[in-house]
Amino acid sequence: MTRKPDIKAGRLPAGVYVGNFADIQPPLDRAAALVEASRCYFCHDAPCIQACPTGIDIPGFIRGIATGNLRGAAMKILAENIFGGACARVCPTEVLCEGVCVRQAQEGRPVPIGRLQRHATDFLQAAGSQPFTRAADSGRRVAVVGAGPAGLAFAHRLAVL
Repeated sequence: MTRKPDIKAGRLPAGVYVGNFADIQPPLDRAAALVEASRCYFCHDAPCIQACPTGIDIPGFIRGIATGNLRGAAMKILAENIFGGACARVCPTEVLCEGVCVRQAQEGRPVPIGRLQRHATDFLQAAGSQPFTRAADSGRRVAVVGAGPAGLAFAHRLAVL
């Protein structure tokens, strides 16, 4: 006897869906973001940058938040990683950049880099502006095989260039 999969819409109440798909960490409000950004030492050797797979200038974008330049902070993130808003939510920052934060070694509590990254990118998203413009048509054509993060990021960079 073959069993049919038990798949159908509306099996869970709407509140359960909201809870299942909510962010684990709540967003930082402006005041909390300023406090957390002020905790950054803006290290010259920046071990957090070395630990970041995308090489985002972490002290640079945190300085943008600390000085009230959220757009500049978000642009610094997105210039290196167009998926900066999504990565702020899913990247294992506790292992990577926050794991090597100098504050972690000193106090056992790193600067919450992922949450600060989310704060900056959410600001730009809420503003509704498109920060990048497509370059003039060069007449060339390129095929990007695959629609994963790398392929999409590559296609975006090509369109900008």
